[in-house]
Amino acid sequence: MSTPQLTVIVPPDLADGYRLGGVHTEPAGTAAAAATVLNRLISAADPPGVVAVHAAYLRELGGRWQHRLSQPDRVLVVALPEGGPGRDPGHTGESLHDLLARAVGYELTFDPTGSTS
Repeated sequence: MSTPQLTVIVPPDLADGYRLGGVHTEPAGTAAAAATVLNRLISAADPPGVVAVHAAYLRELGGRWQHRLSQPDRVLVVALPEGGPGRDPGHTGESLHDLLARAVGYELTFDPTGSTS
């Protein structure tokens, strides 16, 4: 089985929503658990291309992780827009699409046909 292009690391109460949307999801109950999952993913022989992590977890991980994630690597790690059960992340920050475009400097599409619509 091939590695997914995008993996999200989110609190367990948000995981089902991402799974229903067809996204490979890794639940993590704490920032420490998210760090363990993130380390496993970025150290894998065939890592995902993009790992999106719950923004609060990335903040809690602190400077050492921020420095590690800012280094050029095979995996692009971005913070997911803030959101939670019953809250719309679109009102509190950028969309994941916008975050990825800003992080890599151009627009990405995950549509296998290359369509932008």
